[in-house]
Amino acid sequence: MTTPAKSSQVSAADAASVRQARVAAVLAGAFATPAALAAALAGPLAGLGMAFLVLRAVAALLLSSPAPVLEGTGPASRHAVRQNCLRRAAYAIAAAERISRALAAARAAGQPEAEALARALAAEKTWFAQHIAAAQHRTDAAAAVDGAAQMHGNLLGWNAVLDSRTTPDCRAANGSNFYADRPPLIGYPGTVHAKCRCWPSAAFPGAKVLRSAAAAPRTARL
Repeated sequence: MTTPAKSSQVSAADAASVRQARVAAVLAGAFATPAALAAALAGPLAGLGMAFLVLRAVAALLLSSPAPVLEGTGPASRHAVRQNCLRRAAYAIAAAERISRALAAARAAGQPEAEALARALAAEKTWFAQHIAAAQHRTDAAAAVDGAAQMHGNLLGWNAVLDSRTTPDCRAANGSNFYADRPPLIGYPGTVHAKCRCWPSAAFPGAKVLRSAAAAPRTARL
């Protein structure tokens, strides 16, 4: 039985997923100026009460490093392209929320809004650089999976570096198999976390097959 609280949580998650998808669709377009991109983002983000000043600041940041136009040639690469689009949207939303909070705090403290905006954007540049690096990491890992699939077939093996830095998810996946055209629930090898060192290989005879991501949450992580 679904309780009112649980139903409310599901509705909020659905709304966030739809918002993220709409922002991703906007970001897939071409925009000549931050103002033009900000105007396009205003619709999907209308429910969050974002000031145009905030949207324009985020738009300027995004346009400073446009997402590469990629079309994956294999199933893993196509998945990475979709994930990168969604996560760029997730970053844009989170950045707008962080900048909005910074400006609200400055106003409450009687501080100049322009100075608060400059500080917030300086901080966002660090977050944005991490976002770009993560997107490239996903792209490279997906290419490795597609390359391994061309050599060994759709069923591949999961290999992890086993040492003190190995995460529980990577350690548990080591020695298992996965399908190149079905993203594992934890992601492809090399994408489980920011410093994932896992890699694909030929399948391990008789090894278990990792669960696919069919049941994964629809809202992408940052």
